[in-house]
Amino acid sequence: MKKIFFLFGVTLFTLSVLNLYAGDRMILIEAFTSSTCSPCATNNPILNAFLNSSDPSKITCLAYHMNWPAPGNDPMHWYNVTDNNARRTFYGVNAVPEGRFDGLITLNSPYSQSTFQYYYNQRTAILSPLTIIVSDSTYGDSIYIRALIYCETSMTSHTFDFQMAVKENHIHYAYPPGTNGETDFHHVMRKMLPTASGTRITLAPGQTKILEYRIKRDTIWNAAQVSYVGFAQVVGGNKEIINAGMKTLDFTMLPYPGYRSVPQGQSSDASYRVRIPQIAAGYNSPVTFTAEVEPSTTGITVSFPNGNTLSNFSDSMLVQVNSTASVPAGTYKIIVTGTNALSKSHKTVVNYLVGKNYVYIGSNKNDAKFIVNGTQYTSPQIFEWNLGTQQNLQAVSPQLFGTYRFVFQNWSNGGDTNQTITVSSDTGSYIVNYKMQYKLQTSVAPSGIASLITISGGNLFYDSSSVANISISPTQVQYNNKTYYFQNWTGTGNGSYTGTNPSFSVTMNNFIYEIAYWDTINVGINKLGTEIPLRYELNQNYPNPFNPVTNIKFAISKAGLTRIIVYDLLGKEIETLCNSYLNEGYYQINFNAAGYSSGIYFYRIESGDFKDAKRMVLIK
Repeated sequence: MKKIFFLFGVTLFTLSVLNLYAGDRMILIEAFTSSTCSPCATNNPILNAFLNSSDPSKITCLAYHMNWPAPGNDPMHWYNVTDNNARRTFYGVNAVPEGRFDGLITLNSPYSQSTFQYYYNQRTAILSPLTIIVSDSTYGDSIYIRALIYCETSMTSHTFDFQMAVKENHIHYAYPPGTNGETDFHHVMRKMLPTASGTRITLAPGQTKILEYRIKRDTIWNAAQVSYVGFAQVVGGNKEIINAGMKTLDFTMLPYPGYRSVPQGQSSDASYRVRIPQIAAGYNSPVTFTAEVEPSTTGITVSFPNGNTLSNFSDSMLVQVNSTASVPAGTYKIIVTGTNALSKSHKTVVNYLVGKNYVYIGSNKNDAKFIVNGTQYTSPQIFEWNLGTQQNLQAVSPQLFGTYRFVFQNWSNGGDTNQTITVSSDTGSYIVNYKMQYKLQTSVAPSGIASLITISGGNLFYDSSSVANISISPTQVQYNNKTYYFQNWTGTGNGSYTGTNPSFSVTMNNFIYEIAYWDTINVGINKLGTEIPLRYELNQNYPNPFNPVTNIKFAISKAGLTRIIVYDLLGKEIETLCNSYLNEGYYQINFNAAGYSSGIYFYRIESGDFKDAKRMVLIK
């Protein structure tokens, strides 16, 4: 399988509309088929004939190939098992031939022209709230695909999945590759980008997102037959395909801005521009614009002050809307139609809001909560509010998600956590900004000594990229009639600390868990300088006699396991001061005899072939 590169660029324009009318709709039929399915061989030609007789700017198709019925050797299935199976599973398809008409309508065998035409008429009559403009370019064996998705109107949900499919329009085999006799296959899905799960997008009215993909062209593909279909699909629910898009055959249209808000009760006006952002290669037919108001309302007029024909496509068309004081408050749709000399038309919509405005409320963090007029949301919302009304916005802080949390920083307008806004014609959007905090969790082993120890800076949340300073004290405690010494920290998580220093600092970019390990072995070993000794040494402890702490210095001339053990006068081992791998160097270790009686003791070192012992006296 070829390697795929994905480049995601996002452009957002907070404009917009909210209405039942919008841009052109391209229907997508998804057909499930197989070269080993006999009924497919009779149904596929019916589907292809309908597609060939329909307007290619209004309908397209993707064919997913299955590995059943037996023998299941369809080569177009085995070329991309993952994506074919993913779409089948998404719809729960268990038999072929079967299809989906814009994701909503199931097409069962036998197919018929009349059935296709009926659903075609139904869906083309419902213009889409999304405009999708697809373009591509080829450089060597690399293909660059770009999808512009513009939201013209409000939708039931502003979150949807966007898919980009690579398809081969026609594949011909000299001999049937399966058992049903077919040699010609149409609209074959080759690859879903970035995966069959698509890209989850939240897009409010008037916003635009641009997705870019780069793929390597497979040599098995017939380059002349390869095309690209982008489509937006409802998340869950009825699985409706909101719209589809392919490279234009003539021209496309986009408005700016998506809406204007004017006061009610006075004469008002607003201007918009409609541009033609993409044309087909060699296209040069002028576009003539007309407009209508929905609902038709006395007092609202639409004009084109600079004329209504556009032949220079680097320019844009000025659209002027005027209203009288008698126009009632409401949202009025200005449906702009562009028609070329060949009578090919496309539509787009701008909104004229009288006494109302759209307000976009969202958060800078996915799934973060915020409250609007007492109702809690976790995704961006678009509201249509009357001018002059007051609305309450509230951030929720802190929001705990286990090992991280969101903490309120500010609203985009500088408002407090809980604020009341007054809707005006200038009101656009309010974004609540939360900062990310990660938890630095600490614990002690054995847990029984936790109550005797203080960990400064542990079990707290820290701002992302901030520095956390951790320290533990004391480093020696009495527990169950034994002396426990701090041994080391062991950390998990990127950037965590593992080492013997009681104090450390880490940069918090994720959850970190640090465990402080303690034992009855004193690991308070200090390295003295950077010199490397020529020979092993064990020095006499100092002070001697001592009470209760004394220092023992020693030299290691060759790195290796080093053990220093304390014995009583009878030769019984009473404490291990060191049992560690040490590099070459001069060292000092402390012996705390607070728990022992006065008397004579011996300490002995073993490191490599070196062994030595000395006597010390404890006087209390």
